Amino acid sequence: MPHSLLVVSATLLLAPALPAQIRGITTPETRGTPSDDTARSHGLAGFEEADEPAFARHPATPHEPLRAARKAAEKGERLAKKKQHDEAIAEYREAVALDPLYFEAWNDLALELETAGKTDEAEQVYRRLMQSNPEHVLAFTNLADLLSSQKRYAEAEAVARQAMKFHSYSFKANLVLGTVLVNEGKWSDEAKTKLQYAQVKYPEAKSLLDRWPNR
Repeated sequence: MPHSLLVVSATLLLAPALPAQIRGITTPETRGTPSDDTARSHGLAGFEEADEPAFARHPATPHEPLRAARKAAEKGERLAKKKQHDEAIAEYREAVALDPLYFEAWNDLALELETAGKTDEAEQVYRRLMQSNPEHVLAFTNLADLLSSQKRYAEAEAVARQAMKFHSYSFKANLVLGTVLVNEGKWSDEAKTKLQYAQVKYPEAKSLLDRWPNR
């Protein structure tokens, strides 16, 4: 499942969008992520709802999807990897219609909507997931990244801060907040601290730190 120097001017340097493997649902069972910039990493056997689930404020409750819903989502995954995004969207819609509690399929549906250019609907799905499933950090971080890609940085920061309230130990949430702050031109101590935490897991954070303005 998709998307992701020397400092000349801090206000002109923007962090890249988060790579697909950060935004999607990933598991050991997930097949290899395609290398093109529109691919998404879809994994349906489980997912990383937070980097340190034990420290999440509201740990996720395991949910076993209905068999028919899982089959539809797996078909959606295959279609997504073939870049047949409209067809993948249809399969993910079928999956969540069969099992409305299937968070993984909802997340992948939003990612496919985003890839297909249906960003308004993708945003709506992410916001619903934030409200109904705050135990999953992906709903927050994927929305923040979508808003960042639209240069809606203040909104992205608000969403990233919501993520931190529920997932303060998440490398992913720290990465997103630090990245959004940099995109706003806020090369602050707070942004640096978040990225220093996230760099343990995400090279993107270290890349930003390497570009940090000398002050």
